[in-house]
Amino acid sequence: MSEKKYYWLKLKRDFFKRHDIKIIEAMDNGKDYILFYLKLLCESVDHQGNLRFNEQIPYNEKMLATITNTNIDIVKNAMECFINLKMIDILDDKTIFMAEVDKLIGSETYWAEAKRKQRIGQSQDNVLLMSNMSNQEIDIDKELDIDKEKDIKICRFTPPTIDEIITYCKERKNNVNAQRFLDFYTSKGWLIGKNKMKDWKAAVRTWENNDKKSDKPSGGALDQMKRICEKFDGEENGTN
Repeated sequence: MSEKKYYWLKLKRDFFKRHDIKIIEAMDNGKDYILFYLKLLCESVDHQGNLRFNEQIPYNEKMLATITNTNIDIVKNAMECFINLKMIDILDDKTIFMAEVDKLIGSETYWAEAKRKQRIGQSQDNVLLMSNMSNQEIDIDKELDIDKEKDIKICRFTPPTIDEIITYCKERKNNVNAQRFLDFYTSKGWLIGKNKMKDWKAAVRTWENNDKKSDKPSGGALDQMKRICEKFDGEENGTN
């Protein structure tokens, strides 16, 4: 049991001030979309941001509606908005990847949790001295430090070269403009929203999917989101 890890979301206090969240909240049923998004984040924390029913079966919209207790129409419109705002990625195998979960996740083992609570209690009574810290407590601190180092390594990202992007786009046989892709994310510091990019190939696939969708008539929710984005940009730039 001491090996088991427990995970939680570290939701930042400015979460509802984020531009993408404010845009969604301004939409019809926007608050339902945000609640659905938070439920997806909670579902993904045990799986490093990945959402999938099992190795053989990915989630579809009906399954997501069931596990989150959300109306199917809300799920369909919300997923389209999340993808276009780069809040989630749909990988090649249909796995849903919550792009920012690595920034919001926290974890510790059962043993570390017990020792942390014990130290907090002892500290409040002014009876814990650093010189008397037991070997077990030192091991726990080392364990937490190792977890942090692993998280740092996972988050390391090397931007691709233009040749790498061109080669990957040819492999995918898509119409993504490699130079425009490179210029766009270089200007953004290789961020997706406010989060550091983890997988540039996943971003290419998202552009590819968006290009395909741009050839289809937009749904009501997507049209509304675009109008709100335009209005929001105008207010940010002082043009309204």
